[in-house]
Amino acid sequence: MRFSLKHILPVLAATAMGATSCLKDAPAVDPSQSNSVVEFANTGSIVSGANAAYARFSSDLGVLKTGDSAKFNVNVSYSGADAAPTDITVNLAVDTAALTAYNNSDDGDYVAPPTTIYKVPSSVVIKKGTHQSQVQVTVVVNASYDFNVNYALPLTIASASSGIISGNFGKAIYSFSARNSYDGKYTITGTFNDTQSGAFNGWYPLDEELITYSGNSIALKDVEYSGNYGHPFYSDASGSKSYYGNFAPIFYFDASGNVTSVTNYYGQATNSQKRAAQLDPTGINKITFNADGSVKSFAVTYWMVQAGVNRTKFDEVFTYTGAR
Repeated sequence: MRFSLKHILPVLAATAMGATSCLKDAPAVDPSQSNSVVEFANTGSIVSGANAAYARFSSDLGVLKTGDSAKFNVNVSYSGADAAPTDITVNLAVDTAALTAYNNSDDGDYVAPPTTIYKVPSSVVIKKGTHQSQVQVTVVVNASYDFNVNYALPLTIASASSGIISGNFGKAIYSFSARNSYDGKYTITGTFNDTQSGAFNGWYPLDEELITYSGNSIALKDVEYSGNYGHPFYSDASGSKSYYGNFAPIFYFDASGNVTSVTNYYGQATNSQKRAAQLDPTGINKITFNADGSVKSFAVTYWMVQAGVNRTKFDEVFTYTGAR
């Protein structure tokens, strides 16, 4: 998942019956000054930019494997000066046009999730005498869930049995992501041999992150040096630091914990430097599990291939140190 796995609210005109809050503000900042407005209330902090068409809220669903599910909250409020005068039925709907508008306004690349991976109630009731109600969206990791997609569920208040639907917060974007069981922080030890440059040396130990790329794969994110997906190294004997451009390994595992393949995050020789990654079958290439089935470490041997030639060999052990 880049997670590029790289996961909703409105900018409609205010009605003549009463103004609503600016998008950059919290919904119904001063309820005493609003006129019976029905809107999405904050679910955590708004994470969208100030110029976004709609507010976006983000949920980290944690580590999930196939068959698992997780939930996130959606809050709907009656933001009038007083509590709801009667039970108010608020009907919800998915609005993909709102997601398109959000992406265009906030430089987003979010995708509406397939209906097979989530369940959202079609309505919520704000009870008489209260100001807010909450429903939960259930996300299921199944064959349709793509960890490599940035999902966001765009919701709109389609109608309400009483009150005015907010012009700014009658729509909201709810992004979400899940991590596979290999995802986390790791300490890397091992050896490094660049056959084309004897001055390059391995940088070990190295504390890095392995980010969910798909349900059974993780990509190396260099948080020590470059901040990009990549593998850093020492470029000379004095310890100057560098990293390979257009190269970051993605490790794929099977259900038994074998490393089945290694590919390049930047494409298999499709990048400008024609760099690819390749598993070396002579390596251990396997996970060591803890007693509870969690990852303790894995050993892997692989090559950076350049223009069809094996250039740099990595023989490494990744030891899990915690969740990122």
